[in-house]
This record gives sequence, C-alpha cells and structure tokens, in this order.
Amino acid sequence: MAAHGDMNIKAHASTYDRVMAMLKWGTVGCAFIAAIVIWLIA
Repeated sequence: MAAHGDMNIKAHASTYDRVMAMLKWGTVGCAFIAAIVIWLIA
C-alpha cells in the first residue's frame, strides 16, 4: 500500500478515465441489448 505522500495522480486520473469510459460504453451496450430483447418479445 502506498504512503500518502507517494500518490501518482496522473496514473490515477488515467485509470479513472478508462473506468468511466468502460462504464459509459457498458451502459450503452446494455441499453442496446435490452432494446433488442424488448423488440423481440413485443
């Protein structure tokens, strides 16, 4: 575990941006799949 004075903000920000992008596209993908399933059921 890193000490409080040894934080790498650039690495953290990069990781955070990638995670947020994955969550965004995962949400879009799930909504698309749900729309297809609803369309197939209807």
